[in-house]
Amino acid sequence: MSSPCPICDKHRGLGPLVGPVIFADDLVAVTHRPLDQRAPVPGYLFVETIRHAPTLADLTDDEAAAVGWAARRAAAALRAELAPEFVFSAITGRSVDHFHQHVLARPTGTPPDTHWFDVDSWSDGPRVDEPRLAELVARLSRHFHR
Repeated sequence: MSSPCPICDKHRGLGPLVGPVIFADDLVAVTHRPLDQRAPVPGYLFVETIRHAPTLADLTDDEAAAVGWAARRAAAALRAELAPEFVFSAITGRSVDHFHQHVLARPTGTPPDTHWFDVDSWSDGPRVDEPRLAELVARLSRHFHR
């Protein structure tokens, strides 16, 4: 059964936002964005609270600590496994009313006129398909130990 929240649906394995899980516990989940009709640039991760909480201000102290820990681990994992030019992070909340933080790698050599969150528009950028994404997720997962 679908809910009005696509991220809550995602955590139940439903809907178009479902992507490979890198790490999850009872407070936070880290996933790679899903593959769709095209092969995207690898290294676009989401850090989301498990509990439906609309914004950063709605998180409990424990959730906020878990998000901070997971976002730092995600950035370090991307740096170690992909050696990107930069790792960006942004907290959004206008498009989906459920806390989520984007953590994404900007591949080395990305043209300077490519917007920070639109590396897929770089036609010569690295791409990931399903087998390569599964291998990348396994490598990234090793960075999430307490």
